[in-house]
Amino acid sequence: MSTLFSVAASNAGQIGIIAGIIVFVLLFFKIIIGFIKFCFRHPILFIILLLCGGLGFFFSLAVGGALILAVVVGGFAMFVMNGFDN
Repeated sequence: MSTLFSVAASNAGQIGIIAGIIVFVLLFFKIIIGFIKFCFRHPILFIILLLCGGLGFFFSLAVGGALILAVVVGGFAMFVMNGFDN
């Protein structure tokens, strides 16, 4: 666990964390805007999904996918900035 803290305190770790946060925030706002557009374009389908619980499931799935992608991008940025010297 102490190696995890030392990596997070390094410059590469900080850049990786910042890259992951930026990716997650961008994707999260894109998901929110997409849901608002979906509500106005397909109101009947939106109401059916809202009543059946499918809309919440899809939103959770989309946010989970955005979180996974943010972790992968942040980890890759940390790996690249570490200089391949492990």
